[in-house]
Amino acid sequence: MRSRADGARLVIEWVLRGLALAAMAALLWRAVRPSGSQTTEVARGDVTAALARWTVSAPGARRVVFDATPDSRTRGWLRALAHAGDAVRWSSSRALGTAAIVAEPAADPNASTTVRLVSATGEPVSVGDAAGLIDTMPRGGVAAFELATVEGALRASGSTFTAATSSRDSVVLRPVLVVGSAGWETKFTVAALEERGWRVAARARVAPSVEVTQGPLGTIDTARYAAVIVLDSSGASLAPELTRYARSGGGVILAGGTARLGTMASIAPGTLARRVAGIAGAVASATPRAGLGAFPIAALRPDAVVLEARDGKPVVAAWRMNAGRVLVSGYDETWRWRMAGGDAAASAHREWWSRLVAAVAYAPLVARTVPANVAVDEMPFASLIDALGPAAPTDARLTRSVDPHVVDRLLFALVVMSLLIEWTSRRLRGAR
Repeated sequence: MRSRADGARLVIEWVLRGLALAAMAALLWRAVRPSGSQTTEVARGDVTAALARWTVSAPGARRVVFDATPDSRTRGWLRALAHAGDAVRWSSSRALGTAAIVAEPAADPNASTTVRLVSATGEPVSVGDAAGLIDTMPRGGVAAFELATVEGALRASGSTFTAATSSRDSVVLRPVLVVGSAGWETKFTVAALEERGWRVAARARVAPSVEVTQGPLGTIDTARYAAVIVLDSSGASLAPELTRYARSGGGVILAGGTARLGTMASIAPGTLARRVAGIAGAVASATPRAGLGAFPIAALRPDAVVLEARDGKPVVAAWRMNAGRVLVSGYDETWRWRMAGGDAAASAHREWWSRLVAAVAYAPLVARTVPANVAVDEMPFASLIDALGPAAPTDARLTRSVDPHVVDRLLFALVVMSLLIEWTSRRLRGAR
């Protein structure tokens, strides 16, 4: 007669056998089910292993949950899977930072690089290159800065993104032509530009029909000059040449009261008011240009841009004239700043004149090859949307990675363990 323990054991053996049969049936169903009924595979974090698996498996529904904006390699891989028939969607476990960075050569004789950066999410951003950290932005935002040297790629990194760029061009800088009467302003303007590294050609009038010249002279065109500076009325006769030069892409600077000349008014970004005297002694202060005499700009063209103002009135402004730029600087006798300013006056005078020239200079780009080891990913978030489309709605059920092959392995393990335990139980009670 069977004991009560043997009866319970027999029931457990039947349960284990049924469990094994159910698991085998589930495995069979998963093997033969239509592809349309497949569940979505989800990967998150480091998705490299999932991408490798998806590449060699049949097309299916894929979903990626990013913790940070993916790099260009990951985006390209996912786009390739989508083109191969996979239904690829993405979402993020947190808000991803939107940022863009670009580097371009500055119109500067020292071959510096201008970097422009925008980060719209308010998270801290660090900017650096292969040599190390350059600057930080505690709350992101918009920034532009000039770097004398750049090592490798420039990177802007936040907690959820890394944008990278490299200057892919260089510029050709031709000489700057300075036209003015022989005097302190012409002398020190030429000196400031030469000390800053610009090549300078000059035409200084010493009498109505007498000029002292320097450097390469000839027709004013973009093949010869990067910019032309007219310091006073001695350049009035050049108005037709300057008009043609600016329309073809050249840069023109009209300094002091030059824009008041009738011949120059047609190319100036605005009309000048009466001259205002500078503040006595201010050239040696923290605001040295307040001590210079200036012609405020009374009326600007609608498309003109104000670059500097004094007492609320524009003093330096520029506008685009066809392919070129024309800038008016109402300051006259800037040499007084250099001569009567403080210890740093000469350097500040050089930098100020160099920035004015750089703002208008004709500097054609020359493409250069970016080294293969320098990564360029200037707009990672925008590139993600371009590659895979907008983010899919967040699904709370997809909070962790799911590998469908794990389910198959678990079912198989359940079959083996159930049969093994059932067989062991039967052997222990002496049944076959």
